[in-house]
Amino acid sequence: MHKKHPSYIAQAGFTIIEMIVALAVFSVVVTISIGALLTLIATNQQLQIEQSVMTNLSFALDSMTREIRTGTHYFCETANNLTGNHRRGIDNIFDNNTDLDAELSDMARDCESGRDNRKYQGIAFNEGGGSITGIGGRILYYFDEDNKKIFRRVGAEEAQSIVSSGIAIKNAEFYVSGSEPLEDGETTQAAVTIFIEAVDPSDPTGKPYRVQTTVTQRTLDI
Repeated sequence: MHKKHPSYIAQAGFTIIEMIVALAVFSVVVTISIGALLTLIATNQQLQIEQSVMTNLSFALDSMTREIRTGTHYFCETANNLTGNHRRGIDNIFDNNTDLDAELSDMARDCESGRDNRKYQGIAFNEGGGSITGIGGRILYYFDEDNKKIFRRVGAEEAQSIVSSGIAIKNAEFYVSGSEPLEDGETTQAAVTIFIEAVDPSDPTGKPYRVQTTVTQRTLDI
């Protein structure tokens, strides 16, 4: 009598080569997916940085243009320090100890060459409506290269930054023409062009953001 051998049922399966190929394809798909996700995250972060910087710059420009366009007796100034008498015979208007109203009175001066590579530059003007300073007092906006900020001063008060700590102002320049009050028969208005270049210190790319606007005096100061 012959012994019966146990019967074997053939089963389908994967060979080692098929497993290796499948793992390789899976790895490629995962790598591509992760790369796309990381790119999306980086792009989103860059857009957030850009939005933050541009929002700050827009706020700074809006603040300045709103007051400058209704001002009179525009006085543009530059300096390389914050202390002592200024080279043009007046006290340094960027010094918090200087009273803008007493020092400048109704002085006016153009500056068509911008900052001219000096550390401080700004524009002082008599407020149009007197709602902030009282009766047409002086307001000063200026760029401080050392602190990389744009500051605002009113009269004899201490200067305050108008940009957040999240951005650094690399450069800002004021170009002023027609600063003198208009004489009888003159119709050309004063014009102030403001240029600002800023960066976000936390941005590893160091991408600069630039904005520029020109403000024309709204009312005839005659």
